[in-house]
Amino acid sequence: MQKSADVTRRFALKAGVGSVLALGLTPGTLFAQSDEDPAEIILRIAGDAFNLFGSLNGRSRDWGSRRAWARDVTRLRFATKDMAVRAGGAMLREFDDEELEAYFALTEQAASEFLLDIFSVYEPNTSFVVNRVRPNRSNTATIMETTVVAQGTTYRVDWTVIDDGGVLKVSNVSIFGLNLVSDFRASFRDSYRNGGVRSVLSMLDTRVKRSQRKFPG
Repeated sequence: MQKSADVTRRFALKAGVGSVLALGLTPGTLFAQSDEDPAEIILRIAGDAFNLFGSLNGRSRDWGSRRAWARDVTRLRFATKDMAVRAGGAMLREFDDEELEAYFALTEQAASEFLLDIFSVYEPNTSFVVNRVRPNRSNTATIMETTVVAQGTTYRVDWTVIDDGGVLKVSNVSIFGLNLVSDFRASFRDSYRNGGVRSVLSMLDTRVKRSQRKFPG
C-alpha cells in the first residue's frame, strides 16, 4: 500500500491548476504520478473543483462542463469497478457479460454524479482542509478525513484510496454519514430482491437520471 509521508497533516487548499485548464487539457489525465502521496489525489481533485465549480456555481445553470469534469475524474481516478464488485458481491454471478458491462458503466456514472453533488456547494470562498491521513484497520487503504466549509455550512467528507493495478484511486467517499459503497450495496440488494438483475440496472439508471434532472446541462 502506498503510504503518506505524513500520517497527520493539515492542508489549507488553494486553487492550483488554472494553467492546466487554460491549456484545454483534462486535469485528470495529469493526476497519476510516481511515488504519489494519497492526500495529493484529493487535493488535486478539490483544486480542480475550486477552479471550475467555484467560478460557475451560483452563476451558471448549465452543468455540462462540471459534469464532464466529474466523469473524467471518476473514470481516471476512481476505482469504480472495485466499488461495483464490493457492492454486488456474490450476486454478480447472476449477471451475464452484457449485463455486467452495463452494471459497471452505470456504477461509474452514478459515482460521478455523486462527486458532482459533493462539489455543487462550492463557491469562490469555500475552504477545503485535509485534517488527517491514516491507514485503514487492515492497512490495505488510506483514508483522508477532510472538512469543507461552503455557504456557511461545514461538511465532513472522508475519502478512501487504494492501489488499483499500480495506480492510486479513490475507492469510497463518505459524506453526511452516507457511505457511497454501502449505499450502492443496500440499493443493489433491495433492487435485486425485488426484480433481479434488470431491476438493479434500472435502479442505477434511475439514480443517474435523477441527478441529471437536478443538475441539467
